[in-house]
Amino acid sequence: MVSNQLRHAYEQVEKLPLKYQEMIAEKILEEIEEAQWEEWLARPETDAYLDTLEEGLKADIKAGRVIKHIPGKSLAELFQR
Repeated sequence: MVSNQLRHAYEQVEKLPLKYQEMIAEKILEEIEEAQWEEWLARPETDAYLDTLEEGLKADIKAGRVIKHIPGKSLAELFQR
């Protein structure tokens, strides 16, 4: 099921050159992806999951299991202790 407004937009886009159709399609897909993220982030279980991750990260920092990033250092250099 498609809204009348979306159907009308599609009909108008069909009349445009292909390069504009591609640009519009890309923007629509970006909007859909953003809406999906916003919906996911608004869920209570997502909030609880992110809280759990935060607690774990804080525990890792406190226990010294997190290495500070130093610009210009390779991963090999950072992990040598």
